[in-house]
Amino acid sequence: MIIPGMVSATFKDLSIEDVLSIMGKADLKVIEWSENHHIEAGNLSMAREVASKTADKGIDIAGYGSYYRLGKGMDIRVSLDTASVMGCTQMRIWAGSKASADVTADERQTLVDELDEALEIAGSYGIILNLEWHKDTLTDTNESGFELLKQVDNPWLRTLWQPTQALSFDQRAEGLEMVVPYLSYLHVYYWDETGRRPFSEGIEHWRRYFSLLDEKSVYPALLEFVKGNTEEQFLMDAKALKELIEEI
Repeated sequence: MIIPGMVSATFKDLSIEDVLSIMGKADLKVIEWSENHHIEAGNLSMAREVASKTADKGIDIAGYGSYYRLGKGMDIRVSLDTASVMGCTQMRIWAGSKASADVTADERQTLVDELDEALEIAGSYGIILNLEWHKDTLTDTNESGFELLKQVDNPWLRTLWQPTQALSFDQRAEGLEMVVPYLSYLHVYYWDETGRRPFSEGIEHWRRYFSLLDEKSVYPALLEFVKGNTEEQFLMDAKALKELIEEI
């Protein structure tokens, strides 16, 4: 099952209330709240308030979009405390800040060791950590990202997925198929070589991506990177996404 929703960072400059209003207009039922743009890590009173407002709108929280990044000496507990107060069972993290090809074997092992420690802490909170599938991290290629998931092999570690622009369409599909056993949810958008495009133009791409998912599992599919950052385009994208989900 695929559930359409939103990444709140889609509208970085809008208020919590405005984001929830747009969600209502689009009839979307699941959201990833952004740490940097909507719920600051450590602001527990705000986290409680946003969780309450979200629930009042009948919207579920897919996860907390943290900016905890391996290799930066950050304390993951601050983000985990915030996610926990919101009732989140999942939190996004970043696998370093260098392209995987530029990371030495020793550097990679240091990041893995830090990730192991972070997972032990996250497990004590009952929160799954999800890797952001992103350029300039250990998940910037299919092989590197998949190897990291296999190497760590921890039930508290899973991954997100999005169509990395540095890869071809076929490579993206291959990568998604590889990580499906570890997949929590997807960040959904369509870009071409010119940049952001209406989601409707990428229907055939997303029809293939969705066909690779496990039919017995539930996947939030969260829209972001809207062309022009406009509410009007977002509502059109949401409509196209829901129509595709209904079709398949």
